[in-house]
Amino acid sequence: MTTETSTPIATGTTAWQPKDGDQPNAQRILHGPGITLVRISFRQGQVLEEHRAPGPILISCVSGVIDLDVTSGATTQAHRLEPGTTIYISGGDPHRLVAREDAVVHVTLQRNVSTE
Repeated sequence: MTTETSTPIATGTTAWQPKDGDQPNAQRILHGPGITLVRISFRQGQVLEEHRAPGPILISCVSGVIDLDVTSGATTQAHRLEPGTTIYISGGDPHRLVAREDAVVHVTLQRNVSTE
């Protein structure tokens, strides 16, 4: 939930709010100049298929366990994210997330950032 103030602020950011089906539930929970915070709630087994962000992102595991594959150039690296783990992904790098158990992750997206 975002509270309307002159400074963007979000509350309840760690809440697990999944949806049924194959896809996790992604919700924008904070939006400010140049940055967006998204909470993604996964049920065990849900997959966020390979995709790319236009700019750099941070993925932080809040709860549960997530397997993350990141491709940079010709190399794909596998990572296991557990609570308290944060990873940086360069803009344009393909990545895929799979929930090994019910989980919540935060994705911080930078917008209008030059990657040169």
